[in-house]
Amino acid sequence: MQKHLYYVPGVVVSNVTKQIYVSGQNGLRKDTQGRVLNEGDLEDQTRVALEKIETILANAGATLNDVVQVTVFLRDASDRDKHAEIRAKFFKEKQPASTLVGTDFIFKEMLVEINAIAAI
Repeated sequence: MQKHLYYVPGVVVSNVTKQIYVSGQNGLRKDTQGRVLNEGDLEDQTRVALEKIETILANAGATLNDVVQVTVFLRDASDRDKHAEIRAKFFKEKQPASTLVGTDFIFKEMLVEINAIAAI
């Protein structure tokens, strides 16, 4: 299958013993008073969301290399290339199949939310 920076048309999974479904993770960082520290910073919010996913997967015995599909919600879909560059730093060995959706979020500070499916 042909590889693009932010799009893989499909991923083949076989001999799976465990699937992990990670709910949507946002990338907001807040201080002790609840103030958002990374408002307007897509790079940091993407990094934080992926680090949250990484932690959830680790607790289930998996890594980002086990992710076979992600759904990415962006406030501004035109940020897809910038988001893909950041995401590629986390998915170094293989890119998962992905869907990107432009959406409006409940919280005005949110720029990105990511959910994931992993198979081990």
